[in-house]
Amino acid sequence: MPEKSEAAAMADEIKIERHPNYVTLALNRPEKRNAINIAMLEALDAAFNTIEGDRDIRAVIIRGEGRGFCSGLDLRDVERAGGGPAFAPDRILHRIQTLAVPVIAAIHGDALTAGLVIPLLCDLRIAAASAKLGMTPARIGYLPTYAIFRRFTEVIGVANTAEIMYLAEPVDAARAHQMGLVHKVVPDDQLLSAAAAWAEKIAGNAPLSVRAMKRMIGRTISRAFEVEHEDLNELATRVRSSADAREGVRAFLEKRKPVWRGE
Repeated sequence: MPEKSEAAAMADEIKIERHPNYVTLALNRPEKRNAINIAMLEALDAAFNTIEGDRDIRAVIIRGEGRGFCSGLDLRDVERAGGGPAFAPDRILHRIQTLAVPVIAAIHGDALTAGLVIPLLCDLRIAAASAKLGMTPARIGYLPTYAIFRRFTEVIGVANTAEIMYLAEPVDAARAHQMGLVHKVVPDDQLLSAAAAWAEKIAGNAPLSVRAMKRMIGRTISRAFEVEHEDLNELATRVRSSADAREGVRAFLEKRKPVWRGE
């Protein structure tokens, strides 16, 4: 892992905690409920580069500082970018799936929208009993990408995906476990120790086998992404760039109910 000077260059938005055979990445904007901004994305990207180059790292834990895991995208950054390509977190967040080693999400408090996509892209998910998990793009007129919908249906099935997306209401940890959205629910004060126990268990297994297993699992579902979906990506871009989407973000920031016009 990097020396202190290099780690500091990754920005304060991510805290890196190195253990003998695994690493913890802590989302570190607690005053903003760990909302994802451009600086956090850049810090994650740099951390992933470091992890990929370190053969001694055999597992990764992602957690959040403060009261919750992650409240989603920083809508002020989204508003400044106008929903366009200037703020496109998908490429960096999807690197979680392609990291060579298993990634464990340790979820407490709120994990909402992009803040739930991060755990969804992880290989294993442990939730604190008080956690709330949800997808709320419908509340602000946004649309997740095809790849996110595909991942949800792979993990929790079509019926549960429809419930989470259409209702836009967070579910508690018990319901998330019932859906298959999380693997395990533990008391709040045991979350970090439970995640560390899994990371240590993985790190104690044969590293070549575990890395190959992750590739095997990824390949078994890869053909699903070969389905033609360029039209859906274009649809998502139109929705995110619509007048309703701009109104939804403004209404959220102004703490009022949006006025939808369907345009």
